[in-house]
Amino acid sequence: MANPDKLLRLNDYVRLERAQRNKDGSTFHYDASTGRVTNLPEYFAAHADPNIYTVRFPLWTTSNSTQSVKLDDNAGLSIVPSTNTVSGRDDYRSLPAFRVWDVNGGVDDAGNPFVTAIKDKAGTWSADGSHGDALVMTATGFYRLQLDSQYMTLSYSGVQYDGFVPMPGAMLPDGTLRPCMLFAKYRAWCDGSGIPHSFTGKQTSTAFGSQNGCIDQAAKKGKGWSGKTVADTWYIQLMHMLKYADRNIENTLGGDFGGNGQITISKAEANVTRALVKTTDAQYIDVGSYISVGSGTDRGDPKVGEAASWRKVLSKTVVDSVTTAINVAGSKFTTTTAMHVTQMPWPTGATDGVLGTDGYATDAIPRSHQPIRIQGIEIFTGVYEVESDVILNNVKDSDTAGHTEIWKVFDVTKASKSAITSDYVHLGDFPAVTDKTNNNWQYAKGFTFSHGMTIPTEWGGTSTSGLSDATLINPISNPGLHELHRGGNLDGGSRCGLFCSYCRFGLADTSWYFGGRLSTLGRTRA
Repeated sequence: MANPDKLLRLNDYVRLERAQRNKDGSTFHYDASTGRVTNLPEYFAAHADPNIYTVRFPLWTTSNSTQSVKLDDNAGLSIVPSTNTVSGRDDYRSLPAFRVWDVNGGVDDAGNPFVTAIKDKAGTWSADGSHGDALVMTATGFYRLQLDSQYMTLSYSGVQYDGFVPMPGAMLPDGTLRPCMLFAKYRAWCDGSGIPHSFTGKQTSTAFGSQNGCIDQAAKKGKGWSGKTVADTWYIQLMHMLKYADRNIENTLGGDFGGNGQITISKAEANVTRALVKTTDAQYIDVGSYISVGSGTDRGDPKVGEAASWRKVLSKTVVDSVTTAINVAGSKFTTTTAMHVTQMPWPTGATDGVLGTDGYATDAIPRSHQPIRIQGIEIFTGVYEVESDVILNNVKDSDTAGHTEIWKVFDVTKASKSAITSDYVHLGDFPAVTDKTNNNWQYAKGFTFSHGMTIPTEWGGTSTSGLSDATLINPISNPGLHELHRGGNLDGGSRCGLFCSYCRFGLADTSWYFGGRLSTLGRTRA
């Protein structure tokens, strides 16, 4: 009897048959004259993963646990995060459905991906921008979401079996399936012309941290580019749930949601590369992190770094019985006792030394104080990331009630900076709030799903149960159009994570703790 989960769609059968006849799909082929990999469709068709990887999460009425059970071909697979010194076990690393490659490349104006280099495979790859944007490439996959009275079941495969649909962002506007998926490896940095890039070793570009900023600045790069999309978020959410069988990423990997140390200088010095602080305070500054030294206390104030800005902490040394020196890289500066040492968001590349596909740099500092890598993608660097294809509409229903609508555009060339146009689709609403819960962080018991968007359902969870991450909306106090920020910032704590939704600000608002990410998936089909 046929397995009903493995009924192959006709178009996938044809695709696989062609791949079997086409020997050109066995390895990547690089054309030096054009500087591109020429056989992406053939390669990924020939290596399509026929397995079905499943996780089953309990609904709140069954259990409020954040954890799930692995089923089907996912059963028995294990992963342990890596660090810069230890390569953890990873049963997923070589599986075609989960395998990733570091690449340089991009997307043309029509939304078609292209690759100019594959690390250790084709062309000359770099992360620093010398050969273009650093991206992560993976196969285009298919997923299925099932609900019954007790469980939510998620399945993923490299083949489109009956009941499975392409991953969000996989379809171009004309209905063509992308041969592969490309994701920005790093948070975005903008050059002097305001053009965003995915490079290692770069600081936050806050202008790319607003919905409107993403629209304006991604357009400078080309029509196929955009800021982060719902599809980029869903890929990371799904990969984590499948691999770790948990919705709470703080249980498994971490993320910089707590590296927010700020301490006062205890002894002034001139022409030094250190800051002297009380030994009892030095514990709040992490070796390897980046700090600024100055009289300001708000990280958005230039005075925070008036003496030294964004310096890497090299070490901490004891000076006397009550004093410790925070030693930093870079040129000499002068300190006063009116100044502070302030831990800043991490530049990109904090996870470049990690020995595995997933992990974090070191166990020498808390996992909650440093960025992480998942599927080769660096996330949670101490700033939120805006989803540029979403507009939120805050509706004040009365003085004591309000709700927030979620609208998405599928082709970012039609994105709006000031209105919800006919090009936007209503995905659903966040749970309603009252005057007592408006503008407060709240935890959901679970989520619904619409066009790739995970939407929290029913308040009443906690940071260790249900969805595990929090949402803040403010429709009563601030009706109108808002932007959606995901992830968390370095002082966000347990409310942050894969499902965190921060919805307080307008479409053009920026802050030191707002960042962005490039996407190649902005031109897609509903």
